[in-house]
Amino acid sequence: MAGQTFHVDATRGRDGRDGLSPETAWQSLEKVNAAPLGPGDKVLFRRGETWRGQLVPRSGDAAGPITYAAYGEGPKPLLLGSVAMDRPEDWRDLGGGIWATATIRPDVGNLIFDGGKATGFKKWREQDLTQDGDFVYDRVSWQVKLRSVASPATLHKSIELALCRHIIDQSGKGCITYEGLDLRYGAAHGIGGGGTHHITVRNCDLSYIGGGHQHTRPDGHPVRYGNGIEFWAGARDCLVEGCRLWEIYDAALTNQGSGTNVQENITYRRNVIWNCEYSFEYWNRDESSRTRNLRFEHNTCVDAGHGWGHRQRPDPNGRHLMFYHNSAVTEDFVVRYNVFANATESGLWLHGRDWSAALTMDRNCWFQPKGALMLWGKESFTPEQFAAYQQKTGKDAGSLVADPKFVNAAGRDYRLAPDSPARTLGDEGGPAGALP
Repeated sequence: MAGQTFHVDATRGRDGRDGLSPETAWQSLEKVNAAPLGPGDKVLFRRGETWRGQLVPRSGDAAGPITYAAYGEGPKPLLLGSVAMDRPEDWRDLGGGIWATATIRPDVGNLIFDGGKATGFKKWREQDLTQDGDFVYDRVSWQVKLRSVASPATLHKSIELALCRHIIDQSGKGCITYEGLDLRYGAAHGIGGGGTHHITVRNCDLSYIGGGHQHTRPDGHPVRYGNGIEFWAGARDCLVEGCRLWEIYDAALTNQGSGTNVQENITYRRNVIWNCEYSFEYWNRDESSRTRNLRFEHNTCVDAGHGWGHRQRPDPNGRHLMFYHNSAVTEDFVVRYNVFANATESGLWLHGRDWSAALTMDRNCWFQPKGALMLWGKESFTPEQFAAYQQKTGKDAGSLVADPKFVNAAGRDYRLAPDSPARTLGDEGGPAGALP
């Protein structure tokens, strides 16, 4: 279905216009969220521009999706889930090396300094602010309090405070395409929400996501969270392809759920992932739930557990594939043609009930310089024990353990050599490609 095309320009746009051309573009996310969009409509954000806040998309239908994408020249349009605090007047000296913001809501899960050159270290009590960069979100005064040797605004060119809300909240929505967007600095999920269907995420970047306060356990222990792209509970007919995800507190990509729900026909392909606690996380509960036709293929996953959140997690758990306890009836779950290189803990952990009769794993390239490569329940397999893992599980029969030689953003050498055996793994040209 052919719909209308609307343009959004953060600098030159005005919300009182019709948005139907670059010259009459809208300006704000609030205008986009309120617009009565219909099937086949497109909302195009101008490249090189920045918006702060939350995008709440509209649903299309079988006649056509609603598309949120980009127009113009330059970098991908930025959607930021943060507030900037880089002016001297943004910080008040409380004495004793502690600096405070004005009131900020909701919870702040991370501080990102100078575009990611450094991040904050979240603590839960002001008396625990012992090192520069330690911060607490005071839920009584609704302030961030940060230990700093001097005013933070004099030490950093940019300071982003990531807020605890999804940058895109698509709860209950369907028939939507996101393409060519750059999502950064949110303390919940980059793209999140339950009860979704026919969602496509293509050629998007997501970085510095997560760290927000999810809940406090009965024992008083606070729990943080935040995934790059999450399909929660009921989700079907969804595709994530050609995206780049890095510096995510929890999982870069995940579908998970609790209660009675169905997750089916979900594909993740040709994505590049690095410095996330998990590259891909899956679980579904309870026994009345169902998971069917999942595909994780042609993805390049590097340096699980090497991200900003790992060193401040109470449960450091860096793994490329994190399969938590899964009690849902599960069938046709496929993981193949991927590269999984270098994790702080292990490449894979299948934890809890063994549901792997439904799991096909094959033609993957695994690389782990030291320690465990696979945790299969309570059994651990090193790279040297890969054949034993294959025999024990019946998985990865056509896979190999080899250094894929890429270069990632942190400078680690993982460049894919022309004669690397990993190039032969894919049936459509091999893994996703080199990291930027």
